[in-house]
Amino acid sequence: MSKKFVSVNQSIDSELANIRLLMLSSTNRLIKVNSKISSLSTTCINATRCNSRLNYCSSNKNNSSNINNANNIFRSSQPKELTFSVDRSGLKRFPSSVHTNEKKYPITEFEKYLQTSAQIRGPFPVDTLIKECLTNPKYGYYMNKDVFGSGGDFITAPEISQLFGEMIGIWCVATWESMGMPSKLNIVELGPGRGTLMHDILRSTKVFKDFYKAISCHMVEVSPHLRGMQKTKLLYFKDDKEGATTGKTPEGVQVSWYDNIDQVPNKVPTLYIAQEFFDALPINVFKFSKAKGWCEVLVDEDISKDGPYHLRFVMSSGPTLMTNAIQYLLPEFGVEDFTVELGVAGLGIAQKIALRIQENSGAALIIDYGQDKQVQTSLQAIRNHEFVDILDKPGSADLSSWVDFSSIRKCVKHLKKNVSAIGPVDQGIFLKEMGIEHRIERIAKKITDESKVEDLVKSYHKLVSPDEMGSTYKVITIIDKKLTPIGFSTSKVYEDEDLMLN
Repeated sequence: MSKKFVSVNQSIDSELANIRLLMLSSTNRLIKVNSKISSLSTTCINATRCNSRLNYCSSNKNNSSNINNANNIFRSSQPKELTFSVDRSGLKRFPSSVHTNEKKYPITEFEKYLQTSAQIRGPFPVDTLIKECLTNPKYGYYMNKDVFGSGGDFITAPEISQLFGEMIGIWCVATWESMGMPSKLNIVELGPGRGTLMHDILRSTKVFKDFYKAISCHMVEVSPHLRGMQKTKLLYFKDDKEGATTGKTPEGVQVSWYDNIDQVPNKVPTLYIAQEFFDALPINVFKFSKAKGWCEVLVDEDISKDGPYHLRFVMSSGPTLMTNAIQYLLPEFGVEDFTVELGVAGLGIAQKIALRIQENSGAALIIDYGQDKQVQTSLQAIRNHEFVDILDKPGSADLSSWVDFSSIRKCVKHLKKNVSAIGPVDQGIFLKEMGIEHRIERIAKKITDESKVEDLVKSYHKLVSPDEMGSTYKVITIIDKKLTPIGFSTSKVYEDEDLMLN
């Protein structure tokens, strides 16, 4: 007898033609399938048990009889009806039409990029939006232009008056002396802007010879354009070569540039300065729902008719990974739609600074506008010195938020190291304690032009007055517990906070 090649799959294919599919109406979303699946499974099992060699090629006569028996069993089996339901309520529903011509302005290339990101990965957190808007290599706000000063979108304290940088210089020298005047000292500035602050620090501390011999400067800056401005300001073109990451000032002080704080050497005592740096760091936004608990605010594309912009804010369907990670910093409960902003990226950097200080001693000075409590809705966009909507042409405006100094203080203390966070105190009080009043008197005596004296007084008033930057801007220090904090004699003591953390 010639060989017969038998396959169970062939039997299955022939019987599948007998399966009937019945669809019920879409309103109840039920699908009923009449099939012989159960019988088919039983037949396959019995056929396999009869002869395991049915899965292979065989010439045995018994194989043919086994197959016939299996077919008879299959035909005699009664079909069974299976019923199951599908819940489509959670599926994303796309609009029947896309309304891109009814927006306030045509979509930009950057918005197309963000929309594509949302389409591929789903809605993304607010911190991703801020990071992309500010530091995207191609579209980022900080990456390709000068955004500081009267010609930019905002003015920082170092640009207002040289008095500010001089007071920070005095803090550096006084803190160095409290450390025992080590022979090597790093000064690290985070987000140096134009380099004005570091320039004023170096200029005003030249009279302290031993301090000047000990220091080297380290600038953490991601913007190539701002790096170029800093090199021009500090190096006077002496070592300002294309792509150079280090150089020396005319007085011989070493200056180096880095993309992030992790790249900065940490082998000697270090002073860290962050002036209006934390406000520009990405934040996460959380909203409370009585039904779902703490959810996270996300960013999604908006192709609807009603939305004025090409992006929109949405809420996560429940707690996210980030929500669970920082649960201890969120209130236990809240009212419906209660919103909290948390600068998670900034808290991480604060803890990195604390751990570095723990290793080699030092101190950090953080100066920014903010509050000594959790912040709710402070995220803002500024373009040409005016507030605009956050989603209005992203990448063309500066995004910033108020700093939560209480969370910085708590997260540093939470490490339970020999490092503490003290403050905040108002900027005006800090500058006065550093001697800004005596300094302005000495400068004013040397100026004969009354208009220049008037400008000097105005800048002083803007820095220290409670009606200006004096109370809105605050100062906090992260410091080795063995050192005496300079400029914080009026700082509050948070005994209840310390007890809770312990």
